[in-house]
Amino acid sequence: MRISTGWMQQQAVNAMLDQQSAAARTQLQISSGQRILAPSDDPAGSARALDLTHANAAIAQYQRNIDSADNRLGLEDQTLSTVSDLLGRVRTLALEGNNGTQDADSRKNIATEIRQRLAQLVQLANTKDPGGDFIFAGSRTSTQPFVQGGDAVAYAGDQTARAIAIAPGQTLETGDPGSHVFQQIAAGNGYFSVGAAPTNQGTLIAGANSVSDIGTWDRAGYQIQFTTPGTYQVVDASNTVVSSGSYSDPTTIQFNGAQVAFTGTPVAGDSYTIAPSGSKDVFSTLSDIADALEAPNGSAHDASVITERLGRAIENLDQASGRIVDIRARIGARLNTAGDQKSLNGSVAVDIKGQLGDVQNVDYPSAISALNLQTTALQAAQAAYVKVQGLSLFNYLK
Repeated sequence: MRISTGWMQQQAVNAMLDQQSAAARTQLQISSGQRILAPSDDPAGSARALDLTHANAAIAQYQRNIDSADNRLGLEDQTLSTVSDLLGRVRTLALEGNNGTQDADSRKNIATEIRQRLAQLVQLANTKDPGGDFIFAGSRTSTQPFVQGGDAVAYAGDQTARAIAIAPGQTLETGDPGSHVFQQIAAGNGYFSVGAAPTNQGTLIAGANSVSDIGTWDRAGYQIQFTTPGTYQVVDASNTVVSSGSYSDPTTIQFNGAQVAFTGTPVAGDSYTIAPSGSKDVFSTLSDIADALEAPNGSAHDASVITERLGRAIENLDQASGRIVDIRARIGARLNTAGDQKSLNGSVAVDIKGQLGDVQNVDYPSAISALNLQTTALQAAQAAYVKVQGLSLFNYLK
C-alpha cells in the first residue's frame, strides 16, 4: 500500500491541531474557572447546573421581595405610629372639652382642632410608598383609598391584603386594607354599645360599661327604662322585663352578664338602648367628638348630653386605638418572619452556590496537570513533524 508524503503530513498536522485544540480548551477552563464550557462537555452536569442556577435566581428574587416587604411594612408601621399619636391627641382634646370649666367658645376651638386632625388622619390613611402605591388601598394600589366629603369619609379600596412570595410556597402580607385599619372597628366596649334615647330629659349619664360574665352574656339587644326617677327596668326585644330595681345616683345596673354605670338624675320615661356592637369607623368617631363639642350647653340637660356623647365617642376612639395597636403587633410579627426567612434564604443560597461550584467549577490542580501534559504532547508532535516533513527518499541514497 502506498502512503503518500502529503497524507503523512496531513496526519501530522491533524495530530498537532487536536493537541492544540485540547490545550486551548483546558486553558479556557483555567482562565474562566468553568469546567463545563458547552452542554456537550457534560450533559448531566449541564442539566444539574441549569437547575441550580434557576434555584439560585429564585432565592435572589425572594430576597428582593423580602427587602421590598420590609420597606413597605416599615412605612406602614411608621404611619400607624403617627396615627396612634394623633388619636391620643384627640382623646386628650375630648377630655379637655368635657371639662365643666370650658365655655362654648373654647369647646368650639377644640372642635376646630379635632376637625383639622380628621383631615390629617385622612391624609395619613392615603399614604403612598416610594413607588407611588397607596399602602392602605388593598390590592387597588393605584386608587386613592379614602375620599373625604365634609365630615364623611368613604373607602374606595378593596378588602384584599397585598402579599408577596418570600420562599417556595410561602407568602407574606405586605400591607393591610384600609377598611380593616380605619373602618370595621367594633363600637362601644367591643361587646355592646350604650345609646341614650334622643327624647331623654334628665341629667342621666351612662358611664363605664362592660361584660362582667361572658358566660351569661347572650349578645342580644335590650332597653333600660327609667319608670320613675328612682326605679328602672330592663326589657328585651319582646318587651319582656328581664331585670328591675331601684336607682340612686350613682348606680351600676347589671343583667345577663352586662353592667352599665349611671350617674345623674333621670326623668320618668328616659331610656337607654343596649345593642350588640356594630362597626364604627374612626373618621366618624372624630366627627362625633367635634359635633358634641359644638352642641349647645345652655342647661344641665344639655351638659349631660354633651358628656354622654363624648363618653360614647371616647369609647369608640379607644376601640380604634386598640385596633392600631393590634395591627402594629401583626406588622412586627411579619417583620420578624421576613427577617428569619431572609436568613434562611441566605443559608440556602450559600448551599446552592456550593453545589453549583461542585458541578461547574474547574479542578485547578487537575486542569493544570492536564495542560502540562497537553503542552508537552503538542510540542512533541510539532518536533516530530518538523523532523519528518524534511525527509525524502534521497536521504537514504548512498
